[in-house]
Amino acid sequence: MKGTINPIKLNEVIKYEDLFHEAFKGTPLRAGRVELITYWIKPGKSFITYDIHDQDKKFVNIEDAPSPPSIHREEISFRTIFELNQSVDIEIAGVKRPSVIVTINIAWTDDESVVSYGVTDRTNTTYYGVREELLVRWNPEFVIR
Repeated sequence: MKGTINPIKLNEVIKYEDLFHEAFKGTPLRAGRVELITYWIKPGKSFITYDIHDQDKKFVNIEDAPSPPSIHREEISFRTIFELNQSVDIEIAGVKRPSVIVTINIAWTDDESVVSYGVTDRTNTTYYGVREELLVRWNPEFVIR
């Protein structure tokens, strides 16, 4: 899956005054520095959240919202190897289980971007945070060489 999102820039400092702009009252955004951008993809819904750090406070999973022009945004492209609703195998205690991808998360920090998945197996148990590297190891037939 390929795509592009337009989040607030990583390390952008949101000033307290920016949140009181007349056109953006009631925003869920918080003052501070954006430390983590997460793009969540679920069936029929996708959204962006931020972890924002302000001195001794840390706000996590703050949903994106319209913001004044003083808060800078940038386009970020992403690519995942697997798709939503794709059938894959996962391995639990050394036993492979057929599963289906039900969520995709892409997280960006200063150092890296990490793709992880939520997968539901035949017992209707959902495992969240399954790293793309693990799914590639368990499903090498899906990797384009």
